[in-house]
Amino acid sequence: MSIQSQHRVVILGGGYAGLIAAQRLTRQANASVTLINNRRTFVERIRLHQTAANNPPRAFTIDSLIDTRRVNFIEGHVAALDADGRTVTYTADGQSHTLPFDSLIYALGSSVDRSHITGDRVFTFSPTEALTLRDYLSALPAGGRVAVIGGGLTGIEGATEFAEAYPTLNITLMTGGIFGDQFSRAGKAYLIAVFNRLGINVIENTPVRRVDDAGIHTDQGVIHYDVTLWAGGFTVPALAREAGLAVNERGQIVVDPLLRSVLHPHIYAAGDAAYAIDAGVPIRMACATALPMGGHAADNINARINGGEETRFPFRYYFQCISLGRHDGLIQMVNPDDTPAERVITGRAAALFKEAVCRFSINVIRLERRFPGIYRVPDAPASLRQLARA
Repeated sequence: MSIQSQHRVVILGGGYAGLIAAQRLTRQANASVTLINNRRTFVERIRLHQTAANNPPRAFTIDSLIDTRRVNFIEGHVAALDADGRTVTYTADGQSHTLPFDSLIYALGSSVDRSHITGDRVFTFSPTEALTLRDYLSALPAGGRVAVIGGGLTGIEGATEFAEAYPTLNITLMTGGIFGDQFSRAGKAYLIAVFNRLGINVIENTPVRRVDDAGIHTDQGVIHYDVTLWAGGFTVPALAREAGLAVNERGQIVVDPLLRSVLHPHIYAAGDAAYAIDAGVPIRMACATALPMGGHAADNINARINGGEETRFPFRYYFQCISLGRHDGLIQMVNPDDTPAERVITGRAAALFKEAVCRFSINVIRLERRFPGIYRVPDAPASLRQLARA
């Protein structure tokens, strides 16, 4: 089949969802696949807290993770999307280019919401800022004050990693709610015990209004720290809203059960940039959801090209993995709707479990390069399902 007659698939974003989708589409001889990403290096976002703690993971280039013989990789910045005209405009090497498509997978992911922060000593877990934060933390004298804003998984992993890597620093985690309230009683108790062991101070029920070099501004006043990590939430690119796609209040693309835009069914969305309105469970922003969504979106495009039937995105949760430094962890068993079950795995076994999950997330993409289509939405072992139901 000639290139002109092939179904043209463009994938925006080279994160977990975009890479798994690109690889699975190489099974399709009747498709040309183009992947656009703004950097050549793959970012393991689930390990950025390690980078900031001076324990960086191995770096991978996108070229090394995909089959460049069958996927056209473009390092460029996506400037515009014409959803009705089916074109993407991007810049590369200082030049503007327009690329037509028949189907598109929007997998541009998310970034940390910086709307409440400014200043030279306020950082987030982005690829560049994690490195700068590492340098700041390494240079702080004993007794240096480090604040982590946010009581979610990012804040918890960051605070514990810092406390373990920089034991002479004073680490404080601040949260607007009750610390550990998203876990079961057993999970929360273990988390509190680990924070006590590591000497991490916790300030609860204290919403942070903004952070700048003058300090952390709360309703009770300004709190002063030497370095601050902001882990207060995520935002998505404005591109989808600007393109006229149906989005929710956060700017995520609203997709149907097949992961297609509800207004533009030739556009699929996967990962953090997608909002599945009828998935049966709330789809949180996470690598754990990005991989299966990216793979399923690619499978549905394959079915569309072949004249087959597209299928609903199936998903359920089994557990949440939280690293608590390099040698400790918490695996919180959850119900299918992501609410916590009572059972947990803790300690060294949980740390090894979390490390295995992180390695799986990158290795499954590498495996798809050799065997496109081998990945399936992971099903927890029977023993873990029993633990979750206990």
